Amino acid sequence: MKLLDNIQIKKRLSFSFPLFLKKSLFLLVIFCFLLFSSGCADVDDSGSESGLIEVKNLSQIDEALVKGPVVLKLGSKSCIPCQKQEQVLSELLPLYKESASIMIIDVKEHPEFAARFGVRVIPDTCVITDIEDGKYMYIRQDGSKSSERASARFLGVADKETLSETLEKALESRNIEE
Repeated sequence: MKLLDNIQIKKRLSFSFPLFLKKSLFLLVIFCFLLFSSGCADVDDSGSESGLIEVKNLSQIDEALVKGPVVLKLGSKSCIPCQKQEQVLSELLPLYKESASIMIIDVKEHPEFAARFGVRVIPDTCVITDIEDGKYMYIRQDGSKSSERASARFLGVADKETLSETLEKALESRNIEE
């Protein structure tokens, strides 16, 4: 009897999940990690006025380009990484108040802009330097200009230094042309 009890205890102690459950659990953990470590979560936060210009139509961007380059952030008010990007842009605002414009577009409120600019991931930030042949010209991080926004955008939260360097290159390119 004692031997039978020992065998049953060993069976209970050696029980483990079947292999298919281990794989499923592992995939679930990976999926949750990816879901919560990147992207946006809907949070109802009205936020405060940051001084950034909220774009309602493209003519606002066109008018701002007369003054200088435009830093454009496409995102959502309910996106936590987008809120962090807005904080970075708010820090740039006083530095470039006279020479550039910093604008934001809420793609949830204006989905037509998401389609127009090819937004798939937010926050999505770019620097528009001017308009040529009816197309926006974007400045890449290396200082070259392109009409292709995909090659000149910053996905996710871009740091202040990187945006500032790119904006300086946009200002230089406009000064060379004038």
